[in-house]
Amino acid sequence: MQTITAVIPTKNEEKNIEQCIKSLLWCDKIIVIVTGTDKTGRIAKKLGAQVVIKRESSKKDDFEKAQHNINWAIKNCTTDWMIRVDADEVVTPELVKEIVSILKSKTKNLPVAYGIPRKQYFLGTFLKGGDWAYDRLTRLFKPKFCLYDPIVKIHEQIKVNGKIGYLKNSLLHYSHPDQKTLLKKFNSYTTLEAKQLKETKLSAFFKLFFIPPYIFLRWMIYHHGYRDGWIGLLAGFMRAYYEVLLYSKFIFS
Repeated sequence: MQTITAVIPTKNEEKNIEQCIKSLLWCDKIIVIVTGTDKTGRIAKKLGAQVVIKRESSKKDDFEKAQHNINWAIKNCTTDWMIRVDADEVVTPELVKEIVSILKSKTKNLPVAYGIPRKQYFLGTFLKGGDWAYDRLTRLFKPKFCLYDPIVKIHEQIKVNGKIGYLKNSLLHYSHPDQKTLLKKFNSYTTLEAKQLKETKLSAFFKLFFIPPYIFLRWMIYHHGYRDGWIGLLAGFMRAYYEVLLYSKFIFS
């Protein structure tokens, strides 16, 4: 059976890190990269994880730093495979079984990386529909074929030198457990993303009015957000609101 390392980049995740690590105890090694100042590292050590301290001077989210830290883990990985998991994610038993079957497989020409779907936790429930239900992030991979390159400020994408496959079972993503966390993430992400937009103020002005309704309708109809009832309506509205924040910050900054 091939070996696997789990890497978890963290910043002040003491509320989430325990359930995340416990879902990864089947791995040969668990590395928790700590950049914050809370008890995340101490909790991780007690659970048997290897803790790597890479402190940050800024209290703000730094996604570029996180990608550099994961690249460091990739380059120093000693196992055949790696799974990257965020601290607010949990690997389900069904997903573990699917991954272990890959580790045990003797089939030649397997993909060198796999996209994994995520079930999004939104204000007390896991969503059945909406844009987020169609996430397929490359999280399981052979380190020698993959790297975060180029490093970007937000919405990272790993570069894969080889074939990519897709798993059926999902990560559980406790991304938006309450309104405070939701709004904090939206504010942080849109601030960073607005700085990366490369278009005219005029085009952004038109998008401010046309993109949010399109996003809402895509969420509700094309991606079946209606399946979640009123919570789906709220989720679709908030996803559209993200675009309002984004283009407003770009126009009026």
